Order: sequence, then structure tokens, then C-alpha cells
Amino acid sequence: MPAANPLNPAKVNLGKALFWDEQISSTRSVACGTCHMPGAGGSDARSALDLPFTLHPGPDGVFGNPDDITGSAGVPRNLADGVYVFADGFGLRPQVTSRKAPSVINAAYFPTLFWDGRAGPQFAAPVGGQVVVPFGGALENQVLEPPVSPVEMAYVGREWPTVAARVANSPPLVLSPAVPPGLEQWIAGRSYPALFAEAFGSPGVTPARIALAIASYERTLFSDQTPFDAFLAGAPDALTPLEFQGRQLFTSLNCNQCHTGNLLSDREFHFIGVRPPAEDPGRFAVTGLPADLGAFKTPTLRNVELRAPYFHDGSKATLMQVVEFYDRGGDFEAPNKDPLIVPLGLTDAEKLALVAFLRRPLTDPRVPAELPPFDRPRLASESDHVPVPFGFGSPGALGVPPRAIAVEPTWGQNPNFTLGLDRFPADRPAFLALDLTAAPPGGTQLGGATFWLGGSHDLLVHPMPVDVGPGPLGGFSSLPVNLAAQPVAPGVEVFVQWLVLDSPAPDVRLSASRGLSLTFF
Repeated sequence: MPAANPLNPAKVNLGKALFWDEQISSTRSVACGTCHMPGAGGSDARSALDLPFTLHPGPDGVFGNPDDITGSAGVPRNLADGVYVFADGFGLRPQVTSRKAPSVINAAYFPTLFWDGRAGPQFAAPVGGQVVVPFGGALENQVLEPPVSPVEMAYVGREWPTVAARVANSPPLVLSPAVPPGLEQWIAGRSYPALFAEAFGSPGVTPARIALAIASYERTLFSDQTPFDAFLAGAPDALTPLEFQGRQLFTSLNCNQCHTGNLLSDREFHFIGVRPPAEDPGRFAVTGLPADLGAFKTPTLRNVELRAPYFHDGSKATLMQVVEFYDRGGDFEAPNKDPLIVPLGLTDAEKLALVAFLRRPLTDPRVPAELPPFDRPRLASESDHVPVPFGFGSPGALGVPPRAIAVEPTWGQNPNFTLGLDRFPADRPAFLALDLTAAPPGGTQLGGATFWLGGSHDLLVHPMPVDVGPGPLGGFSSLPVNLAAQPVAPGVEVFVQWLVLDSPAPDVRLSASRGLSLTFF
């Protein structure tokens, strides 16, 4: 804890609310916690579960190659007015980060943060530039990037004053379907300015204060109650014989040279041969030192079994794959490769022992169970507070159905709720159909497309502007709606479907997206 940002209960509670509030993102669909789930060891559970929607095409920009990266889904590329725009490789769907999200748990003990360590110890306010935390402010620094990143949380060109204004004018955690009782009681229906007043002594919602509060909450997320901690404290039965064998191998094979100390990390940077260093410069981008080319920070091994996939690019799906990577001495060579990375000649039994040591002994049971301090609000994206697809799309002349993009929460007072469509011929008209009831099961045929609406006389069809992206299926469109201007009552359900006039008259043919059910709250 840096002296310039002392902890107090109100500041920690405020930081917790901010960390889990999806309203901090421009689309209200991503919170800090979206990519840093306690149940996933403080990393992104979606990276392992939501493939291919968490794939980045890698440096070559082409999906399906060995350089693909398993990262975190962020936001569709969007503008300040809520309009979605085309992003290379992703179209209008949420973009994906080019590195795997590291763990937030125990991050307070690292002097620099991010895989390349670019968040250093001196924290300066993003507006005005005054130094707020002279030393020990890596957590505060780390907070500054995602809310203004057009991949992770922001519209293109978003700046921190806009982020602070969004926070100041948002009801705390209004999108969350469930808030821990203690946090809910502390918020007690108050506004963010009132919460800032308790935490900081005055109601000003500033970019620096947002970072100070979130960092304060993150400093409470430390994990120190593993079976291995019990073993080191003098309980020999805390490890099974197989786990103890793995621990002995871990030491004899020099794994503990980098994964050392209480953190099981030397907090340094190494090139170990995961990918060629030219693909991602790693620490070199910060220092400019040839020895740092392709080098990345040694992650802590605490709770590592929960954090699949592994390495900075998420290229190894299991801990056994990680052990086999080290057994063969890495996959790529470079002059600065760490000399400890050499073939090990492990037997299958030794590999199993190492994996056994890395799993249960290093996992704090409070983390996967999300028990305090790892309890948290639920996200709208984990609930029915988001559009729910149903039915199926109908392909057009090129054999591909248009793709509906619907990621934003269905909050009835959302001032900027956007639906999008991509993957259709750019020279064809597009329409958005809305109804208060769905069509009977099986849909109806409408110009060759299966139409999932038309269940009532309230059907509306709106022509939409179409923009042009690359390729024969480069058409895209989006519709931002200010629901706050005429709030939708909670519980109202609306059904929508996109239609594309796929061929000109007289041979009129429609293609269609899947249907979407929007239940407002």
C-alpha cells in the first residue's frame, strides 16, 4: 500500500463498485471484472470457454494460424454517438485483446504491471499530469488504460474526463442483477458523488480518484490460504505424496528460480520461447533493450489451475501442455532466450506429479468459491439482462446469413442502446424489424428467409443505412437508440430481427439474421 493512497473501508467499497460496474465502458457491456473473474483465478473465464469469440488473429491478421491469440473480448469498435464501425478481423462483433488477461489477484505485490511492465510505480493523474503516487502506484497506473482503449472498453477517441462524467452520472451498479449484501448496504441507494464524498472527503468524481479507488479494492485481493501455505507453515499432510513429489521436482528442475518467493514469481521478464520474439516485442517495447525482446513477466503460480489458457498469448490450453512445453525446452529460439529453458527429459509420471503440485496445492479455496474478499457483484452479461438470440439466420445469395450484433444490456433507461448487423453484401438494403411477440415456432417464410417475427399486428420494419467494409460481405449497419428519452418499463419484451434485401426485383429474396429477444429491466 503506497503512503499516498492509504486504504479505508469506504475507498475499498467504492473501488469494488467501480471495478464491477459495466457502465464504465462506453457500451455498458464490459467492467474491469469482466476480464478478471475471481473464479477464473483473477483472469478471464471467457478465454477458455467462449472460443472462437475470444480469438485474436495474431500478428499476421489471419484467423486459423499458429500465431492466433486467445485474449479477452472487449467492445465492438464504436463512436461517441453509439454507432458501431467496422474493425479489421472482427467486423462489428466485440474485438479481442492481443494478450491474455493476467490475474488481478496478488497484483498489488508486483512493482510493474501488464505483461510487459509498462504500468510503472509512479502514478500521475491522467488529467493535469500531477504526480499523485510517487512510488508503488502500478495498480493505479494499470487502471488508466482499459477505460480509454477502443478495443477493451471505449469508443474511438474517448478520454478520461468523459469516463469520469459517465461515472458521476450513473446509478452505482444499476446493471448488476445481484450485489453482495455488504456492498449493497454500503451503497444504500446513494449516487457515485455521495460515495466519493465518503471515500475522499468531497464529492468530486475525478479520473485520478477513480484509479485510486479501484487500486485500493485490488489491494484487498490477495490469496494466501493454499494447501502449500499450510505445508510451509508446518503441516506435512497438507500435500499428498504425488503433490509432494511434484514439489520436489519443481525445485530440482529449477522451476523455482523464476517462480520463487511467496508470489511464486521473481517479478522479472524473460523470453522463454513461447512464440518468435518478432511477433510481440514484450518488455522491449518499454525498455528498448535487446535482452528484453519478446520477454514477458513471470506470472504468479498461485491459483494457476483456474487460469487456463496459459502464457501471454493463451496458446497452451492445459497445465499438462505447459509442462510439456518446458520439457521440450520451449518452442522457439532467440539469442536472449533464458538459459534455464532447456529440454528436461521428463517421464510421464514426473509430468503428472508436476501438474498435481501446480493444481490443488497452489489454489486458495476462497478463490474458486468466490468467498470474501473475492465475492463480487454479478454482471449483466452473466444474466438475462442482455439480448437473447433465438431461431437461426437465413443465408443470402453468397451462402452466409447476416450476423446480428447485440451485446449491450437491455436497461430500459439506457441512453445509448445499440444493435448492429454485419456480414452481408454492402450494396444491398438492410431493415430492422421489431415486434412485441414472436412468430409461432418454426417461423414463417418471407422471401426465402425464415422470419421469426410477425406474431402480432404491432410489427414495425425500419430501413437502415448501410456502410461498406472490405470484401463481398462487407456490409454493416447499426442503430443507437436513446431509451432514456422514453424509458421502457421493466419486464417489457421486444423481439427484433434484421432483414437484408439480398437480390433485386423481380427476383426478390431476403436473407435474415437470427431473432433477438430483448427483455428490459
